[in-house]
Amino acid sequence: MESFNVHLPYSDYKKYINVILKRKINPELYFTGRDLDNIDYKAFEKETEPLRKSGLKPSVHAPFLDINIAATDPAIVEITHKRFIKTIELAEILEATGIVIHPGYDPFRFRGFEDNWLTLATKNFPPILKKAEEKKIFLAVENIFEESPKRLNSFIKHFSSPYLGHCFDTGHFNIFSHTSLADWFELMGKYTIALHLHDNLGFMDQHLPVGKGSFPFKFFVTLLPETLKWITFEMHNENEVNICVANWKRLLDERTL
Repeated sequence: MESFNVHLPYSDYKKYINVILKRKINPELYFTGRDLDNIDYKAFEKETEPLRKSGLKPSVHAPFLDINIAATDPAIVEITHKRFIKTIELAEILEATGIVIHPGYDPFRFRGFEDNWLTLATKNFPPILKKAEEKKIFLAVENIFEESPKRLNSFIKHFSSPYLGHCFDTGHFNIFSHTSLADWFELMGKYTIALHLHDNLGFMDQHLPVGKGSFPFKFFVTLLPETLKWITFEMHNENEVNICVANWKRLLDERTL
């Protein structure tokens, strides 16, 4: 894929919208719960009109702090539904390609009880998926603390929806995975519709530019599936975005030599 998206907190949208339009960069807008509470639909539609008219294809990152699709508390399930439903509605206004969501799994709470996570997640998720299907917006479930892709695989296969897939995060894989990159993509390649690209040294989520850490990007580019719908660079400042873009393009060029 030649086009790419760049992580952008919604709180910085007004600051960077002119840069986005000038450089023709697709943003991946990240909404917090507070953002969603404060956004008026009509005002948002007006505010994002230049982005829609530009022909750019944004993506969206849903809120993830304090919510969980595998929650046991009905109140948490309710607020999770509320947050995701509004995110989908805003994504529709943006004419976004899709939304990245977190699965809510972590080994500290669910180790030894993985089936509990899957049971809860598949029980709580249908209203969210139904809304996305109605709006024809893709949902991409991101690997966070997953040591293996098996649970994500089971979750996606359970619903067997053309609008549900996987977002592979290179940085999170580099820290937490106990599975080889080849084995991960053997299981998840055909479900992978989005990428989050960033690097680290394997011990913390540093969000370094591609090639500045220890993730095996040269091998990774040989595994890229044809199912990809968008790629997002997850840098936290403009200079690192530029470095990341240059390094990624060089990797793709070297792959074709």
